[in-house]
Amino acid sequence: MSVNLKVLLVGISLLFGPMARADYSVMNDSSYMTVTKMKISEVSRDILNQETLDVLYRRNIMLEGLPTEIGSVNPIDTAGKVVQIGRDLVALGEDIYRLVIKGKPSVTTKYTPISVIPKVNGEPVDILETEMWKAPMKRTYEVSWENVYGMTITTFRYSVIFAYGGTYNGKGAYLTAVQVVPESVMVSFGFDFTATMKLGGIQNQGTRQSPIAGATLLIEYTVNSLMSASSQVDSFFVTGRGEFKKL
Repeated sequence: MSVNLKVLLVGISLLFGPMARADYSVMNDSSYMTVTKMKISEVSRDILNQETLDVLYRRNIMLEGLPTEIGSVNPIDTAGKVVQIGRDLVALGEDIYRLVIKGKPSVTTKYTPISVIPKVNGEPVDILETEMWKAPMKRTYEVSWENVYGMTITTFRYSVIFAYGGTYNGKGAYLTAVQVVPESVMVSFGFDFTATMKLGGIQNQGTRQSPIAGATLLIEYTVNSLMSASSQVDSFFVTGRGEFKKL
């Protein structure tokens, strides 16, 4: 069977669903089930209002721990557990959580976003005693995979969100509301997709007298089929000064 005919039959199968798949099972097509390409894009908008970098500010976002417009932190149900401890800093929240499970965003899993704040006498300070938080930042990325036919078989869009610039007793620059949020996911028939967020580590980018919090986030995702598997890890570094870098 020629490649063009296979492409046509696979397209019919995807378009018309189970009835067409009963006539031509893509599960038996090793080319269709083989991932060959992956693409990562940062979502942005240009002057013609095409999608671009988005800054969160004064928006009704259902995320816990985001700073208010006057620079204080909204109360959250819990500050989260201590997940990492540095010499001058401590990270609170969840150091690992699932973003996507079996091709669906993990919207039912409640987690506490990460905060990197100072510690005093070996204990983390109360985040409600910090102040001067800047407006949260958001960067959005899209990852896509293709099979042998050049068909996009999985697309995953997610956002990295963090608030920065918080001070304690007028010193330092700390982080809060650090999290990765799944925006959308599309998974074609025959494939399985999972994604997980992990805290890679925390660092002090400043001095002991005036710490500048830094945190590394790892986003791991995997596309599986009966014929192949593709795994990828994206790394991001954010600081209390609002610096953002995709590693």
